[in-house]
Amino acid sequence: MSRDRSDDLSRLRERVLYTESLSRLLLWLAAPLIVSGSVEALYQIVDTFWLSRLGSAALGTPIVSWPYRGILGSIGFGLASSISALAGQYIGARRFDRASRVVGSVLGILLAFGIPASLVLVAGLNLYLEAMNVPADIRPLAAVYITVTVLTIPLTYIYLVFTFALGAAGNTRTPTKISIASTLTNAVLDPVLIFWANMGVLGAALATAAANALSASYAVYSFATGRHGYHIRLKDLVPEKNLLPTIARVSGPLVAQRLGTNLGFVFMVRIISGLSTPVVAAYSIGQVILNIDHVIVMPMVRATGIVVAQSLGAGMTRRSRSTVLTGGLIISGATLVYIAFLLLLRDWFISLFTTDPQVVAAARNMLTIFAPSIIGFNMFMLANVVARSSGHTVFLSLLGIARLWLFRIPLSWLLAYRLGLGDRGLWTGMALSNYVTGVLAVAWLARRDWARAVIEETKTVATPGIGGK
Repeated sequence: MSRDRSDDLSRLRERVLYTESLSRLLLWLAAPLIVSGSVEALYQIVDTFWLSRLGSAALGTPIVSWPYRGILGSIGFGLASSISALAGQYIGARRFDRASRVVGSVLGILLAFGIPASLVLVAGLNLYLEAMNVPADIRPLAAVYITVTVLTIPLTYIYLVFTFALGAAGNTRTPTKISIASTLTNAVLDPVLIFWANMGVLGAALATAAANALSASYAVYSFATGRHGYHIRLKDLVPEKNLLPTIARVSGPLVAQRLGTNLGFVFMVRIISGLSTPVVAAYSIGQVILNIDHVIVMPMVRATGIVVAQSLGAGMTRRSRSTVLTGGLIISGATLVYIAFLLLLRDWFISLFTTDPQVVAAARNMLTIFAPSIIGFNMFMLANVVARSSGHTVFLSLLGIARLWLFRIPLSWLLAYRLGLGDRGLWTGMALSNYVTGVLAVAWLARRDWARAVIEETKTVATPGIGGK
């Protein structure tokens, strides 16, 4: 790596490790992500609005499609997540060459797996739709949507690695710019392809594919030229043998968690679909509305993880712990404000998407019962990001699996079907799963067993205003 390229990473490292005000640092890292998250949330609302014009069946298509294509997404996210710990800690230790090598190795693994795997999933699509008892009116639309989005998964892998790599360095601005460009492309193409070209759900899928191609193209350009500090050549895509055990140790539990969670959501879709099409539509609407909370919370979670990884790599254990406390206070405060805001305006939000009285009733039940539990989910997400940034991923991965398989699925089925509570029982079971895992996640963070680096070399330095270990 040339000096100019390493200087990009070095400048970011200095800011991440030596900004005294942690709240100011977290906001600086999170601000670009909040902007891109706002644009993405707005797009999700617009996309849901366009699909709602096609009817309840089209509106339920994305939520039915997500678990199946999420199989490959889970594996990709789990493997790419190892970059947060390994590249982030290597940057903290000033081992910029090793950080770049980690990124190349992970990208090579994902491409070698993703291309053939996407073809296999397309071939098995009909089996999934039949097994999941997807309503007949949604099934043909979901088949079209899944086929297109699954075939573009290798493109999403490329950009996923790019986002994790730059995020590990503390560069949240560049991915934000690319994400906004991609989202705007999707937003412009959606109505054109859905309505003007009369493609319906296929048009929505093609618009998403075009946006993915745009972001992946820039990622390839960046890696090939070393523009943002990581220079990845073709030979760097061959995984380094010495890195494989560490990548496997960090990413293995994350992949298991994502797969377990994804499979759990397959069963949840079956539970939801078994109630009625209006409940499926209400769930889709509710998820879009609840995800607005992610605009602030998820950027703060990611910012916390960036500082944790680099601090551990630099030997700044106390700084990593202080960062988690500061991030947790900001996240919990923002979440409580949003819950109050959402409960106050829930009827107005729902009216943006539907006037169907059955869908309205189910969506209102969902927001009333389930929305307050997102405080527990957000604490779980904070702990999850701390786990993958520190590299100690086993407990949180098991907790992530338990959230669905031990709590959400059994409780939702029991309350909705066995006790005959219908959609109210469904939302109650979902809420309880968030509360339980949130409490356990906070307890894990408080134990502080995660505050140890996993790379073979760390660099111990003083932490201005906070101290070292």
